[in-house]
Amino acid sequence: MTSSTLRTARRLGTSLVAVGVLLTITATGSSAEAPGSANTVVQHRVPQAEANRAADYWTPERMREAKPADRLRTTEGKPEQKPVPAAPAQDVVAPLAPTGDVGTNIYRTRTVGKIFFTDVSDGENYVCSGSVVNSPARNMAFTAGHCVHGGGEDNTWHDNVLFVPGYFHGDQPYGEFEAYNLVSLQGWTIDDSFGYDSALILLNTNDNGQRLIDAVGGYANGLTTGGPFEQHHVVIGYPGDQEDGQNQYYCEGPSEQATVFFPRQITMSCGLGGGSSGGPWLLDYDDWPDGTGVGMVHGGTSNNDIFGNLRSPYYTPDAEGNMYRTFANG
Repeated sequence: MTSSTLRTARRLGTSLVAVGVLLTITATGSSAEAPGSANTVVQHRVPQAEANRAADYWTPERMREAKPADRLRTTEGKPEQKPVPAAPAQDVVAPLAPTGDVGTNIYRTRTVGKIFFTDVSDGENYVCSGSVVNSPARNMAFTAGHCVHGGGEDNTWHDNVLFVPGYFHGDQPYGEFEAYNLVSLQGWTIDDSFGYDSALILLNTNDNGQRLIDAVGGYANGLTTGGPFEQHHVVIGYPGDQEDGQNQYYCEGPSEQATVFFPRQITMSCGLGGGSSGGPWLLDYDDWPDGTGVGMVHGGTSNNDIFGNLRSPYYTPDAEGNMYRTFANG
């Protein structure tokens, strides 16, 4: 893995190198999902009154005290039961950005932010990372499945889900966005498999009446699925063990298929800690000095392996790609 140094307080910091076809859509609430394949897309429509409550709930104090999502842990999880060959590369949607000079350093970007939520199973507040993704509705963010749902049929959807793009030491330059729809895959919500630990959230407008992409100046990441397991990624998130999770940090380097026992995951040498869950794994990342960097989301931070390497689901057209296409229009 290639690492870079922290250059200014407002830029991304160094990563810690680890020492070491449309499918079925199932609408759900807190009840169990209907049977289906691991690729089946499931959603939880948040009642409007509940969604509106989220912004009031998340005071600055609660945001500071939110715990890094603890599903980012040293664990192997459940083995997959069948091999997963590399799928053909498929660009689902292109990034959105104006033209201009590209910076030579990696800066803090407005297209990555913090996702706050309450886990109803223990009533505790947690925080993840997420990324703005281009869509016709201009209101979508990608994250990890465990940032919206506890994982497995004995768990349920989280409460008070709020996205804050470009968050920096309490500053919220683009506002807060309440989630009105939480979307994941049954491979996560039923099977509790890290290979399907993927999600997207659809968001209401901020207090200024702006949609997400409009609020961040018209910038958004693209989305791509499939392709080789071995690719060069930039991984961005808010690790809780650095600056108390108040700033973005990154890793940069090559990925590979995790193991033959966990074929639907990719891994790379990267020591980003809890709180970076759901942060994007980006291909073709274009860095901009004014913090408008964008790339192609190709994964999202899920968990660590026993050696401390970071893992992401391997995005495929019939799972994450289908999830996007189903909800691209809001």
